[in-house]
Amino acid sequence: MRLLLTIILLLFFPVVLTAATIEGRVVADDQALSGVVVSAYKTLDFSAEPVSSARPSDSEGSFRLELPVGSYALFARNANNSQFAFCGRNPVHLGDETVWAGLQAVKVDSATTLVYDDAYSAAIEGQVLHQGLPVAGAYVHLYLDVAEDLKGLGYRLSLPTGDDGYFRFDGLPESNYFLVARFRQNGQRVGPVQAGDLLGVYSGNPLTARAGTVLQVKLRMVAKLKDAAESETFSSAHGPVLKGTVLDREGRGVAGVHVFAYVDRVIGHQRPAAISSPTTSDGRFVVNLPEPGTYYVGAREAYGDSPAPDELFGMYEGSADHGLTLEEGQVLGGVRIVVEPIALFLDQ
Repeated sequence: MRLLLTIILLLFFPVVLTAATIEGRVVADDQALSGVVVSAYKTLDFSAEPVSSARPSDSEGSFRLELPVGSYALFARNANNSQFAFCGRNPVHLGDETVWAGLQAVKVDSATTLVYDDAYSAAIEGQVLHQGLPVAGAYVHLYLDVAEDLKGLGYRLSLPTGDDGYFRFDGLPESNYFLVARFRQNGQRVGPVQAGDLLGVYSGNPLTARAGTVLQVKLRMVAKLKDAAESETFSSAHGPVLKGTVLDREGRGVAGVHVFAYVDRVIGHQRPAAISSPTTSDGRFVVNLPEPGTYYVGAREAYGDSPAPDELFGMYEGSADHGLTLEEGQVLGGVRIVVEPIALFLDQ
């Protein structure tokens, strides 16, 4: 009887999911782009069916999407598929408040297929461009899937592009690949993409590489815009938040340092679960964590490889193992991390 009553209640009083709103604008070379349909996807694989699509952008490039609370990747195309746009903040996390998201569009180029000199493997080559010009010093990443939101080193990482913007991957097994290009003004090959850096997502992802062929592509980049995103998480979950200050030994706030959160107390060279944006002028930081749990927290200037001599580095010292445990929806503030230059000790 109780089961029957529950079924009747669900039929007549369905569960209503909390709605959230994304508003934004689509531009191409800083000009408003009308007639573009922005779609929200559960992952960064935009070859899948979207969760929802907005009406075509208006004359100001504006769009609006209403979705359940959660995390979504935003991509867009115009009617004749000559323009492809993506959001540099993907995935975008939606809570109870309206979120603003900007998308930048690039020209769509088809891949060219040539014969490869190895019948048992494949190659992918191409050119990285920004505003039609080659980009030197960019790194191209190959990913086999979107499980980590197309972040980190990926399956293969190219050498930095030369003055002609050229890159190439040889000896690839037959597979589908997702291509992403990044250019960081600080010259690093890994780490968060900051405002002013360049980012490119290939409009034909995923690209199917077949044995005995070379795929030639053009990977067009846009400049990362300054936005409201406070940290970079490597999961599409919307979890707890960690806030605090990075200080020097004299207790002064330290600017331009990243705070890292790891799920393993033996940090080594593993990938962090989340990274803050650079600390503010007074040393403040915010880290959006992917899910509840225990995280081991530290701060440093760079990202990737081992800390270098004279680099600012420090660990959270509020516990013996540098760990903090956060619950679902918790916002933990007042965390303090002291950093100091790493000393290189040599035997005298």
